[in-house]
Amino acid sequence: MRSCKMQIVKCKMYMAKSGSHFRFSICILLFALAALAGCGSKGALRTPEGAIPEPIKDLKAKAGKQGIDITWTRPSKYIDGKELNDLAGFIIFRKEISKTCPECPVPYRERAIVNVEDQQKFQKRKQYGFVDQELQPQTIYRYRVFSKVMDDSLSDPSNEAEAAWKPE
Repeated sequence: MRSCKMQIVKCKMYMAKSGSHFRFSICILLFALAALAGCGSKGALRTPEGAIPEPIKDLKAKAGKQGIDITWTRPSKYIDGKELNDLAGFIIFRKEISKTCPECPVPYRERAIVNVEDQQKFQKRKQYGFVDQELQPQTIYRYRVFSKVMDDSLSDPSNEAEAAWKPE
């Protein structure tokens, strides 16, 4: 805004020196064009709710040799259908299913964060995974993963994936 006022002052000074209304009109026209060219975003507006990633739909968990292997595919779009270009990471949540009461409600707790470090690369990683090694024998675990973008917005939770840890 300050530069706009300076432009008008320059135009008035120029007009005073030259005495020409025509030159002042050209200054005003150039100023108006410059102001219009620099105004905000030129694309369609989008709601903040549309700028969150689609939820992960293919979360899988299975017992492996080192722990429970959790895998999923990287989301490629926001929920409004536009290409996802600011994925920052994934937050993995886990809950233990009670042996004595499998139907009892148990809250999910944050288990790990997996960062995405290929934002600027042409070819982006498509599959992600995590090996959960903090496990108790003979315990069933259930997982959910949230995608996180650069502004810390989170997707809706992924599908649930379940696996039992029975070490050999």
